[in-house]
Amino acid sequence: MLSPPRTETSEQESPLGRRRKKQMRLIQAKGSLRRLLTAAFWMAAVLLAGCGVPGEPLPPLLEIPERATDLSAKQVGSRLQLAWSPPRLTTEGTRVRRLARLEIYGVFLPQGAALTSFPESSRLLATLGTDAIPAGQQRIVYELPLTAGQLRQKAFFAVKAINNKDRDAGFSNVVQVEIVDLPAAPLDLQATLTESAIHLAWKAPPLSAFGGPAPQPDGYQVYRAAAGSPQPASPVATQTEIMLGATGSAAYQDSTFEFGHNYVYSVRAFVGQGESAALTPPSNSVEVAAVDRFPPASPQNVRAIAVPGAVDLAWSPNSEADMAGYNVYRREEEALVKLNLGLLPAPLFRDPSPTPGARYLYRVTAVDGNGNESAASQDAVVTAE
Repeated sequence: MLSPPRTETSEQESPLGRRRKKQMRLIQAKGSLRRLLTAAFWMAAVLLAGCGVPGEPLPPLLEIPERATDLSAKQVGSRLQLAWSPPRLTTEGTRVRRLARLEIYGVFLPQGAALTSFPESSRLLATLGTDAIPAGQQRIVYELPLTAGQLRQKAFFAVKAINNKDRDAGFSNVVQVEIVDLPAAPLDLQATLTESAIHLAWKAPPLSAFGGPAPQPDGYQVYRAAAGSPQPASPVATQTEIMLGATGSAAYQDSTFEFGHNYVYSVRAFVGQGESAALTPPSNSVEVAAVDRFPPASPQNVRAIAVPGAVDLAWSPNSEADMAGYNVYRREEEALVKLNLGLLPAPLFRDPSPTPGARYLYRVTAVDGNGNESAASQDAVVTAE
């Protein structure tokens, strides 16, 4: 008996082949997922490591304020004025948060003595709390009183900034000052406004800053500030520009002012030169309102020429920088009548209304930009044609 013919169906097309193919795809998908999860894990690990995952513990910050490097000192009358910048950063470069106090050290040496070691020779002069640093101020200023017994001594100073654990970065730069005798503040400062300058005058005091006879200063400084301005006054003159009187008086002409401004002046005497100069306290202050109330000069060389039916006038032009124009006046029945409606820009004018045969007197004035009118010129007399 013959067997039925076999069908030419492959293993892959059989149900068994299809199951095996599906299993292979599932195994491949699981492998891909496993590789993806592994990559994601290591990427997350790297990111977490860069975002501050706790590692080795860091040592605590020391919070030691940086030392000052810009300490300065100057004598003002019978006081020493120290100034320096407050600490802003620590020695580790972070913002200062643990500042506890500021300490000022100094040493006074007799004339001729030399400083061997500031740390060993100095002593603590003052302690300042953190409230000594005004908010927003760029400089700390501290004053030490002086006595007559310290005259001609050399003084050395330095400061320290100390944190809440009594730690500091050491002394600041060391500054030196020689204590000198100074007169008291200049007296009786007065100011007078003129057209070309503000004239300042004051008197030398009879006593020194320490109570003895006043020594002769090396010179004076004149200070000027804009009235109402928050900016401090600045020197506008030194001794070489100041006239010293034989009776102890002194004067200065400030020709750099400008009309339309208000100024406040004060004066100080000084001993020494440059950075080492010692200053007196300032004199009394005077305020000057620089208002231009000064008229131009009277016009010169006014000439009147009669022509048929008119009188022509001409004169020399004024030289003032703020000139605005001229006015022309004619005398009529003992009164002067202005002939021009507006200011004349040029030194020329024609009077078109004279009476033939009448005798006329003309005068001219000059007017500046502030409306100040000069005195009248000399008379120009003419008989009309």
